[in-house]
Amino acid sequence: MAVTLRPIERADYERVRQLLIDVGWERRVADQDRFERMIAGASRTVVAVENARIVGFARALFDGASNGYISTVAVAADRQGQGIGRQMVQRLMEVDDPDKITWVLRAGRGAERFWEKMGFRKSDVAMEIARKS
Repeated sequence: MAVTLRPIERADYERVRQLLIDVGWERRVADQDRFERMIAGASRTVVAVENARIVGFARALFDGASNGYISTVAVAADRQGQGIGRQMVQRLMEVDDPDKITWVLRAGRGAERFWEKMGFRKSDVAMEIARKS
């Protein structure tokens, strides 16, 4: 089946939120207002649609010049391992001069291999203050 990639639309919000709940992100998106702020704060979003079903979602923050942060990549459990996540990440990272951009992310447990295949490497310079809830 063909998967179409496009930016999120307001009409997609509840289906994307449900996808995120289904793949284990319930704590982060249980609050509708928080979820909507997460979407509004993203400078880039991608939904993967297959036969009117949203099977993937990704979002990033990008300054348009130097740095990008991939914040969310989620694919429906029954569609994982079929290249949808890779296609969404590639779409998020499309820029005119990719060699001038540093992309960063926090890889979920067990996702390191996926990100390494995408060209990411562990960093010795990244630091964080992790969320408490």
